[in-house]
Amino acid sequence: MENGVSRLSETMSGRERFLASLGREQPDRVPLFELFIHPQVIQALTPGATYADFAESLGLDCVLSSTPSSLYSSREVGSEGDMQLIQTEWGETRARTAELVPIPIRHPVETRADWAAYRVPEAHAGRLSQLDELVSRFKGRKAIGVHLHDALSYPSYILGMTNLFIQLHDDPEWVCQVIDACVEHSARMVDHAAGRGADFVVFGDDYGGKAGPLVSPSMFRRFFLPGIRRVVAAARAAGMRVIKHTDGNVCSILDELVETGIDGFPISDPSAGMDILEVKRRYGDRLCVIGGIDAGAPLSRWSTAAVVDEVRRRVRELAPGGGWIIASSNSLHAAVKPDNYLSMVWAARAYGQSACIDRYAPVPDLEARFPSLRH
Repeated sequence: MENGVSRLSETMSGRERFLASLGREQPDRVPLFELFIHPQVIQALTPGATYADFAESLGLDCVLSSTPSSLYSSREVGSEGDMQLIQTEWGETRARTAELVPIPIRHPVETRADWAAYRVPEAHAGRLSQLDELVSRFKGRKAIGVHLHDALSYPSYILGMTNLFIQLHDDPEWVCQVIDACVEHSARMVDHAAGRGADFVVFGDDYGGKAGPLVSPSMFRRFFLPGIRRVVAAARAAGMRVIKHTDGNVCSILDELVETGIDGFPISDPSAGMDILEVKRRYGDRLCVIGGIDAGAPLSRWSTAAVVDEVRRRVRELAPGGGWIIASSNSLHAAVKPDNYLSMVWAARAYGQSACIDRYAPVPDLEARFPSLRH
């Protein structure tokens, strides 16, 4: 007995728990996942820690390597006004901001002639050094994932989003060439990641905005769905589970995304009308839903007590039957209050077993590391 409450044993490793949930099984408790964690959050909770140290300290059930496109570590190319500029290996010029993803300013290809001289970066295994480090540290204990792209992000890096969408109408044959070359790059990276020991892959391209998909459902099916199918099939053939992330309201293309064979789908944009309960109701027999805790007001402005109550509410709604992984609604951005995220993790671990929804189960490793959590 601890604090008058018998502690329920956790019978699964983080890896087993996470993969069981992706397989729509009922785990011993709800697993924890995050797509991105801003360095400010990491340093506030675990000063001096790396991402891997942070995942270890908080008891996350999985770790995820960043996209291997060298997007965030490309060479500096000066400034423009008060913006510090970088150039990525894809030829983009981007401006750094307070967030992890720099803003695109200029793109390398405007015309077919530019494309004829352009070369898609090589898809070599040396890009996966972070994955190698995570495998070395966590193999068998935590589920290990790699973040890759499917059919939209890389073409938009090359052409720019506006030009890409214009050319879907003006020169669709050319756009298909660009997309196919980028999908080939991603499919090769899938094979490299599987060979390096990844358990799952997150395909992170965004197909939606607040009002709906970025292109019509028919254009999505024509231009982008074949590439998504290809990389999902490559990952499944290599023995990896698949999570498909996208921002925005994608209700009108969600049938097609589910039919590609993905295992998990993060509900990343509740403000755009994406309802995690409705998605689980409609697709829970084929899909694990991921998310449930809004990265807007709840994680950025609420009290820690309110966050704990929100986690308990979501456990009641989403945990029964399995097929749910708790996470923020998108990522832990710079405005997230570190203590709110810590409270979310603590509550998920304290109440995330079905027998503990209405009573506290101690979490000794977290409470020893963060004394303010003791109840």
